Amino acid sequence: MSVVKADAYGHGVVPVCRAALAAGAAWLGVATLGEGVALRLGGIDAPILVLGGLTSGEVADAAAHRLSISITSAEMAEIALQHVGAVPPVHLKVDTGMTRLGMFPQDVPMLLDRLLAKGIRVEGCYTQLACADEPDHEMTRDQLARFQLVAGMVRARVPHALIHAANSAGALTAPHTHFDMVRVGLAMYGLYPAPGMASRGALHPAMRLHSRVVRTARVSSGTAVSYGAAFRTTASTTIATIACGYADGYPRLAGERGQVLIRGHRYRIAGRVCMDHLMADVGDDPVAVGDVAQLFGDVISADEVAAWAHTISYEILCGVGLRVPRIYVRNGTTST
Repeated sequence: MSVVKADAYGHGVVPVCRAALAAGAAWLGVATLGEGVALRLGGIDAPILVLGGLTSGEVADAAAHRLSISITSAEMAEIALQHVGAVPPVHLKVDTGMTRLGMFPQDVPMLLDRLLAKGIRVEGCYTQLACADEPDHEMTRDQLARFQLVAGMVRARVPHALIHAANSAGALTAPHTHFDMVRVGLAMYGLYPAPGMASRGALHPAMRLHSRVVRTARVSSGTAVSYGAAFRTTASTTIATIACGYADGYPRLAGERGQVLIRGHRYRIAGRVCMDHLMADVGDDPVAVGDVAQLFGDVISADEVAAWAHTISYEILCGVGLRVPRIYVRNGTTST
């Protein structure tokens, strides 16, 4: 399953789905009904699982758009059971220790009986691993022990049910968590869920965030740069303004330690990141208006930006704003 929620982690959902399916993905995972409907309207015909819960009014829409849904709570279970009309296929989500969404293991047998008695198609059963990014974590062992009991019971009643547990971290580090399907999110976009996983496979970032220099200014020592005058130059230097800010997804906190790449060289961000721009101190180097600046990608990684902003790479990818054009490169050919 290619997890393509949040606009495919900021990459642009329909092109990503097409690429993932062409590469062999069997399922797509989304967070909300709206995300699933958008894929159908975009011409995507593959099996789609809505990983989040639905309201009573959304169940019929899910069925109409051929989306599978998750039973994520006791309340969601009652919605499915009491719904008048067609109910789409369901996957039982089991809360084995994440304490976010899902049915507790002890509640699954009775729920399964009720679903099957009502003729609702139980298509799968899954859980979410909380600590799979730490190899051989005790929490993962405990979760799997709970899940395997439930999965075995579901499989006995529904022989063809899809059993799935592994996220990107589990897919990379824990083959015993793979079952019938793995749900690959971050790793599909070329980033590791944790730094120690680099030895588990050669991943290459799919996204590079670029902009251009729109102004250069030669300034003297002691010149204030950006809001609050929190940054002042320490020598005569050139300040390059780049058309990218926090409205485009570059995190404001990264401005305190962040760097950009221009003409193959790294330069420190000067002053606070603005909504639409950020500034870099490029010293005496021959940086000019129109030069391409890499905010993150293959040289400056999203992980680096995340560290500067005290967050994780997931947030950096998902934060890239919708006003940023997505340009797709496949075998040397570009498209939008």
